[in-house]
Amino acid sequence: MIIETKNLTHKYSVGTPFEKVALDNINLQIEEGAYVGLIGHTGSGKSTLISHLNAILQPTEGQVLIDGTDLWACSKAERIATRFKVGLVFQYPEYQLFEETVYKDIAFGPKNMKLSDEEIERRVRSSLAFVGLKESLLEKSPFDLSGGQKRRVAIAGVMALEPKVLILDEPAAGLDPKGRDEILARLRDYHKETGSTVLLVSHSMEDIARNAQSAIVMEDGRLKMHAPVEEVFRHTDELTAMGLDVPQITRVFFSLKEKGYDVSTDIYTIEAAKREILSHLKGGKHRD
Repeated sequence: MIIETKNLTHKYSVGTPFEKVALDNINLQIEEGAYVGLIGHTGSGKSTLISHLNAILQPTEGQVLIDGTDLWACSKAERIATRFKVGLVFQYPEYQLFEETVYKDIAFGPKNMKLSDEEIERRVRSSLAFVGLKESLLEKSPFDLSGGQKRRVAIAGVMALEPKVLILDEPAAGLDPKGRDEILARLRDYHKETGSTVLLVSHSMEDIARNAQSAIVMEDGRLKMHAPVEEVFRHTDELTAMGLDVPQITRVFFSLKEKGYDVSTDIYTIEAAKREILSHLKGGKHRD
């Protein structure tokens, strides 16, 4: 397993009247190369969980293992080396841009890894290509770019670490629909081409349905579900009770089913809906 947590518990403000259990006995396993969605209502513990996967937070109890290494039972040098395996992109990462040029911003992480100039150059250009930006931008100030371009540069800076695990917290937040689709398409390409593990945190059920293979659902600091996306979205009533929802297209097919139409309710994307409708229009029985 590339990611494993064992009885992971985290409490804030321990020993004070404001003590809060943010993570409650989380046991989680994520296989290398998986594309996983992480969903949950605000305050469910998503951000606290991903902060443990990069050793930003230390567990109150339990263990966090990355690629077999226990982050808090190893030496400081091993912990630093292991942290480079996990690239973490926070929400609105463009606010973290600070260098004079796009090149320097993307190169910041690889330089801290003490790589050669040649390797840094390769990683900068490779990650820039992954996010779909032109090399002509490398000598520009990141502050002269559009909002969507800044977001891509910030993501490229994390990709340049070439982490085994890429974690993104709402990477499309605040973008227009075109920008959102472009960012998520680039992440799909990155996952396919590199074989890296991707953990996508999102409030959008549509984004999870279109991109992730499996989904983790959290509520009040507890792990409620971890299963293939199609299985998770079958629990419509449970998700709704948590303040979540299934994709809109799924609700449409549940409604059609209730009205007596013989349709599948395992529909989570527009593409799947199109196939299902065409199958019925053609009088076919087969469903993909």
